[in-house]
Formats: sequence, structure tokens, C-alpha cells
Amino acid sequence: MGKQEETRKLIIESAFALIYQNGFQGVGVREIAEKANLTIGAFFYHFPTKNHVGYAIIDEFLSKGILDRWISPLENFDDPLEGIIQTFKKTFEEWPDEFVSRGCPLNNLGQEMSAIDPEFQRKTKELLSAWIQKSKLFLDKAKKKKILKAKTDTLKLAEFIVTFQEATFAMGKVMNDRSVYDSLYLSFRDHLKSHYN
Repeated sequence: MGKQEETRKLIIESAFALIYQNGFQGVGVREIAEKANLTIGAFFYHFPTKNHVGYAIIDEFLSKGILDRWISPLENFDDPLEGIIQTFKKTFEEWPDEFVSRGCPLNNLGQEMSAIDPEFQRKTKELLSAWIQKSKLFLDKAKKKKILKAKTDTLKLAEFIVTFQEATFAMGKVMNDRSVYDSLYLSFRDHLKSHYN
């Protein structure tokens, strides 16, 4: 990675950390530049506006995070449904205490900015749709292996899974209580197991 790419990545990561803590509108370009130990000029060399950093966070940072957290681990399971259940459990068991009240960064950005900037809405929708489609591919594998009931609509089940994953972050955030994760995990597990053949 060259110097320019490293600087751009540093800006994205610095912006993400601040935005996740304070919200998109609660952070200014000056603060992002300071956190990255850069001048404001260096910031604007890489991004024409703060909104463009937000777009990059979704496209380059959160998309990779979702893939690494929710999709890639499923490759390690012969039973994709069990993989989804175990990945859910592991994610919320390992979620840091200080992040419980912050929720899901993708959901936060989408909720805060979609009504203000249509590009945020479009990018959030695209990433959620890709997350659903990638989850569906593993459910299709489970159906082909006859792990899932033949009548299972894998798209609807994938939509439920992603919605429930996001809703669990949201409930933990609103309640500011990680015990919510344990209760919702049991509901999630039991619902998915009801689809077994």
C-alpha cells in the first residue's frame, strides 16, 4: 500500500472511530483531521466533503466488517444454519461492553443520514441487500444438503436473519444492557432450528 492509500485509510478509520462514538453530525472535518494527525488540507486532498468519508466508511470499512463478522465464518461449518447460530452467539458474546450503548455502526449511519442525504440511503440499502444475498447463498447450500426443510423460502429467512442481527444491536443500544443479547440469542436459535428438516 502506497503513502496516499495509507493516508486515505487512516482518514477513514479515524472518521469511523469518531462517528461511531459521536454520530455523523456530531463530528467535524477538523476533528477527523486532528485524530488522523493530518492537516485539513490533507483531508480535503482525499475527500471533497465529510459526506464522502461517510460513503467510504460504508463501502470500504463496514462492508468488509460485515463480510468478516457474519459471512466468512460460515465457510467453516458443514451445517450453514448452525454456523449462522454460532456466529450470532460469538458476535454478541465478544461485543465490547463500551460498544453496547453504541449499537451497529451501519444501522446508526443509515438511521441518522438516510433522510438527509439520499446517497447514504442508497449505499446502506445496497450493503444490507448484499448481506442478505450472501446469507441466502449459505441457506441455499443448507437447503441443497437437505438440512433445511424443502419448503423454506431462503430469501425470506435471510431477510429475517439480517433483520434480527441488526435488531439485536439496536435493542442492546436502547436498553444499554448486554443481557438482552442472551435473551435474543435464544429466540434466534430456536427460530432457526424450527427450519431444520
